[in-house]
Amino acid sequence: MSRPTSSLACTCRALQQRVRTPSPARTSLRQLHSSAAAFASSKSKGKGKQVDRWPGWEPVIGLELHVQLKGNVKLLSPARALYEAPPNSQIAPFDAALPGSLPTLGAEPVRLALLACLALKSNINPASTFDRKHYFYPDLPAGFQVTQKYSPLAKGGEVRIRSEAGGSSRAFSVRLDQIQLEQDTAKSSHDPETGMTLIDLNRAGAALIEIVTEPDMRTPEEAAAFVRALQAILRHVGTSDANMDRGELRCDVNVSVQRTAPGSPRGTRCEVKNLNGVRFLQGAIESEIARQIGELEAGRAVVQATRGYDAVTGQTFFLRGKEDAPDYRYMPDPELGPVVVSEARLSALRQALPELPDEAFDRLQTQYSLSPRDAGILVALGERMDDDAAEGGTSHSQAGAGVRFFEEVAKGREGKVAANWVLHELLGQLSKANLTLINSPISPSELGRLIDAVTTGSLTGTSAKSLLRTFLSSPPSTRPSLDSLIASNATTPSPADGSADEALNALCADVIEALPVEAAKVRAGQEKVLMRMVGEVMKRSKGRADAKKVGERLKELLKGE
Repeated sequence: MSRPTSSLACTCRALQQRVRTPSPARTSLRQLHSSAAAFASSKSKGKGKQVDRWPGWEPVIGLELHVQLKGNVKLLSPARALYEAPPNSQIAPFDAALPGSLPTLGAEPVRLALLACLALKSNINPASTFDRKHYFYPDLPAGFQVTQKYSPLAKGGEVRIRSEAGGSSRAFSVRLDQIQLEQDTAKSSHDPETGMTLIDLNRAGAALIEIVTEPDMRTPEEAAAFVRALQAILRHVGTSDANMDRGELRCDVNVSVQRTAPGSPRGTRCEVKNLNGVRFLQGAIESEIARQIGELEAGRAVVQATRGYDAVTGQTFFLRGKEDAPDYRYMPDPELGPVVVSEARLSALRQALPELPDEAFDRLQTQYSLSPRDAGILVALGERMDDDAAEGGTSHSQAGAGVRFFEEVAKGREGKVAANWVLHELLGQLSKANLTLINSPISPSELGRLIDAVTTGSLTGTSAKSLLRTFLSSPPSTRPSLDSLIASNATTPSPADGSADEALNALCADVIEALPVEAAKVRAGQEKVLMRMVGEVMKRSKGRADAKKVGERLKELLKGE
């Protein structure tokens, strides 16, 4: 790590200057709640129809995403990218563009970027090169950004998604255009009262990858599904935490609309920049589609422009027109050589890749016969454990945690049964106790033994669920072990507990006598009413009777009458 010298620190303090800059529109950051079930719908196979929300018009949507690489690394300097450190304390001479400072390409940013390229099925360039993108802004000390315009790290690739909207869906792969390495800019802090801007160089030079998609998406929901799928992939391979609310993933969207009639010309594209949440992304696209259709239907042309999005009004707003777009004057960077990637290195990285979300999703269905929904929920569990937290919560992403927990429970057990207990029993109780699967006090092996007790008949399903509730609701300091609860509540059939034949017959007969109306309805063929009677027997047996056996015995007694 490079520590700033006293002279460098003085120079950097001078860079924290007051620059007169128009204050941009500000939007509040809020946590976007994305349930695990949404992953299931976004990953399911199959095709469906789209809702005709814009009759006669077809939106065309493409995305440009900037992803902050994990590990707080900078691309071309040894300094760390620690954003919560004091301003201008994590910088090297090159970050501040001091005269005579030279870039040094870090190995870790390249490794993380290559993992993302492999996971996204991109074609990796054996020798990519760096270019300089020139423009002048207070957050860019050198007057240029190092990027890969002409020969990027990788070309092509795809992300499979499924989007649901208005009762219809579309499943397809979004194609990628290219993936490139580049530097991040410094952080600007705007003061709306004075119109001043403070510059913090801690972020200057942080390692990013830019991912550019083809314009394959047609609805805001498809764009949102793409971002969520991309986040899952990046987290699984360890490239980035990709949390939009923390600036680890930033998104620009290109939107145009065209007539649906065959042969209609392409629409004029407008770019909406700096979207910092999936909800804001959807809102910006929805607003821009409506704006462009309104312009065209009023007989006016859509003017190519760069726009922003105001989350308060729900409208996009003009930033600059095509004629005002800067000339970036791209040129090869004379201080950096090519990034050479050998096939041997790629082979080693492929071997290190973990199972990807799509692969886990497919395997859970084939290996354990799980439904697409259950498989999707398991894959999504652990993806971002702060999605249900309050605004400003901290991310605790543990990609693959749900699959690992389930497979431990399912060892030697029927997969569907294990999934039912994990997803529909354990998760529900954990949620009530303000816990997650990551910090569950019940281990996979303990839950497995609880399932075994039900399978062998030592516990009824009702008793086991009750034990689960008791265990999780007990204070941690006085909480008994789950195994001790299982042992103390395990039963063997005896007349006293309502499980033996004689006791069960007596209980069922009492319930038939106590519920004559329900009994008459069951005799008349209304078998759904039988569950009311089964529930009453279970209540009288304090949950120790076998519900399936109770139903069978009630039918026998009612038929015999």
